[in-house]
Amino acid sequence: MKILTGKCICVFLLLAALAFCPGCALTETGERYHSAIQTFRQGQTYFSIMHLNSIIREDPQSRYAPSAMFALGEYYFDHEDYFNSIMTLSRYVRSYPKDKGVVFAKLIIYKIINEIKKEDEVGEQEAALIKEIRKELFSQPLFLIFYDRKFPRWYKSIFDHSYLVYDYVDKIKVFRDEKIFLALSP
Repeated sequence: MKILTGKCICVFLLLAALAFCPGCALTETGERYHSAIQTFRQGQTYFSIMHLNSIIREDPQSRYAPSAMFALGEYYFDHEDYFNSIMTLSRYVRSYPKDKGVVFAKLIIYKIINEIKKEDEVGEQEAALIKEIRKELFSQPLFLIFYDRKFPRWYKSIFDHSYLVYDYVDKIKVFRDEKIFLALSP
């Protein structure tokens, strides 16, 4: 009987672990998602964006697709490509309306529209979304939007941006990375 080498033993142990834990193995989409995070943290943003785009294009129903699409919209916002940010985030809102980052995507769109005034550059669907956001934000007391169980009061994106909501008697303040991002009053 041959003695197994160290490499063979490692391969055998890995295969045995995967056999006993089938849910532990990453899918191809999962590997792309983790590669996107890793390349971003290594400063290779271009490759990270490529991975995120491939997730959205090739597996839009995966559990990673909503986070990937939000991150792309956020990336465009950070790089002042407001048109693509609005397009990507509005597609995210339409495609994944129950995702935990939807309210924050709407707030980014709202901030772009109110502060940058690019409404004339958006299409009909985006203009309808902007009207919906304004109606949603101001048709009820603002604190109810963030106390409703379907919306979180915080969100952390895969590009390590954190969003947090504080409500006061007369306004809501949204913080991004511990800096004021948006203040809303009824």
